[in-house]
Amino acid sequence: MSDLTLHARSIPCLEPRVDRHLVILHGLLGSSDNWQTLGKRYAESHHVWLLDARNHGRSPHHPEHSYPAMAADVVRFLDQNHIAKACFLGHSMGGKTVLQLSQDHPDRMEKLVVADIAARAYTPHHGPIFDALRDVRPQQAATREEVSDQLASQLGSDPVLVPFLMKGLHRQKEGGFSWRFNVPVLQQSLEEVVGSIDLSMNTLPALFIRGSESDYVGEDDLERLEEHFLHMDDHVISGAGHWLHAQAPEEFYAVTSDFLG
Repeated sequence: MSDLTLHARSIPCLEPRVDRHLVILHGLLGSSDNWQTLGKRYAESHHVWLLDARNHGRSPHHPEHSYPAMAADVVRFLDQNHIAKACFLGHSMGGKTVLQLSQDHPDRMEKLVVADIAARAYTPHHGPIFDALRDVRPQQAATREEVSDQLASQLGSDPVLVPFLMKGLHRQKEGGFSWRFNVPVLQQSLEEVVGSIDLSMNTLPALFIRGSESDYVGEDDLERLEEHFLHMDDHVISGAGHWLHAQAPEEFYAVTSDFLG
């Protein structure tokens, strides 16, 4: 197991005497940048930590990309920052990492929020995205717009997807650009990323929040989750899809902050 150190953004609680921590974990091909706006709002009641997963953002790259490894990374982060327990919020891949943590290290968790993902295995559907990322040659591009246009030519003018991917692009000092996420390793690890998390019964307070227009979490998934989480709530955001925290930030914040309490 690697001893890599995750990159984290710290947002101290606005009430300095409060000693409650909230760790937020992003999804596949995302980064801590995706959660800064909501993170600042959660800081009204918690010290917020926005983590970059391994092979994402400013965290180190590593040839292994699995949920046990990512859960171990988070526990190492807690130890390094002398955090005995925290609340956790994870979206998509980050949500599955939270589920893995609930199995491997429930003693480090106070509450958990899982956004638009279930514990089951999914059919990989990210192939065209990774093909586009590998076909684009960002190191040869003169501008960000050039990279964006190349992505759009392969993926279409999706109002969410291409801008989301572009957040992972950064300029090289020697010229050109590169992706912050580790494209080859993540593409090779897709079966792991969409794989299942084996759950056992526990008593952690858990909230599963999903978008009504997303097909990631169905009623059958919730029934299976209820068999393992004895203190479980769920909420549906009407009209939202998989990117529910970006599409309906006010409702997402209201429901999750009330649960985190």
